[in-house]
Amino acid sequence: MASKNIIVTGATGYIGGTFAYEALKKGHHVIGIDNFCNSSPETEKKLSKFNNFTFYNCDISKNKETIKEIVRSHHPDVIIHFAGLKAVGDSEKEQSLYWENNLLSTLNLLDEIKHCDTHFIFSSSATVYGDSKIQPITEEAQTKTSSAYGSTKLAQELLISDYARAYKKHCISLRYFNPVGAHSDGVLFENFRDNPNNLMPRILRVAKGLDSHIKIFGDDYSTADGTGERDYIHICDLIEGHFAALEKIRSLPGHSFFNLGTGIKTSVKELIDTFTSTTGIAIDVEVSDRREGDVEICYASPKKANETLEWSAKKNLKDMCRDAWDAIKNEPESFK
Repeated sequence: MASKNIIVTGATGYIGGTFAYEALKKGHHVIGIDNFCNSSPETEKKLSKFNNFTFYNCDISKNKETIKEIVRSHHPDVIIHFAGLKAVGDSEKEQSLYWENNLLSTLNLLDEIKHCDTHFIFSSSATVYGDSKIQPITEEAQTKTSSAYGSTKLAQELLISDYARAYKKHCISLRYFNPVGAHSDGVLFENFRDNPNNLMPRILRVAKGLDSHIKIFGDDYSTADGTGERDYIHICDLIEGHFAALEKIRSLPGHSFFNLGTGIKTSVKELIDTFTSTTGIAIDVEVSDRREGDVEICYASPKKANETLEWSAKKNLKDMCRDAWDAIKNEPESFK
């Protein structure tokens, strides 16, 4: 792939930062934007070691003029939009914050590219499917959200569809299932603060001795072991899905949707047990009530991405656990 100018929003977050790092290694010019809402300035320092990285500290939901200046200065081939508030549980308690931040950030970016030759790739989520009764989930499944976070993602997809149609844009929404793990270089990993929402960071806190146990939200689901089942995908496989989308986007007019998952369902207990068997570290568990907004089962049919993007996940659950632990076991400063 020829070198491209890529604007990456959320460039110091877990997924955006990992993409930016890999894009820089591949020789692309990355224009990173973040306001460190869900991330650490340490990631920006690591990425700034590359001379093909430019960074802007900016809240894209509030600084439309700055976005205009960045886009018009760098003439990006594509914007990959990772930025956004992302916790399902928090979104139920802070709905106005989630709607304002997530919708306005996307609107501001789309407004800037509507009259230029810039493509758009959006970091969407399997939460747009809600509590789907059809498993595995295809892109044709009904979109019916069960959380405010999922609703903001679906609304952003609808906004992108309208802009793609009206302004003849090429846009792709990648619907992530559950990314875990860390880049195998060990440079970037999921950095979290006081109270992480995702399962793997909470496992890692217990493994590091920072928490005494992990809470499982519900063990009374109609699954094999009673805990929720998800489609966990290695962060590096997820990132390769973005490069596959970048490779194909010019041949895909309008707005296309792709699931990024493995097609394998894994329960919460299975992930914890696999972490223990892979690392040798036992994780104490406490069962709590179900968490509002969570669904029982959610796993992907990645067939469309396999066929159209010529992409598939390669890494297994043990790889995810090993890489997540190896990346952070000697990094106590990242666990605050």
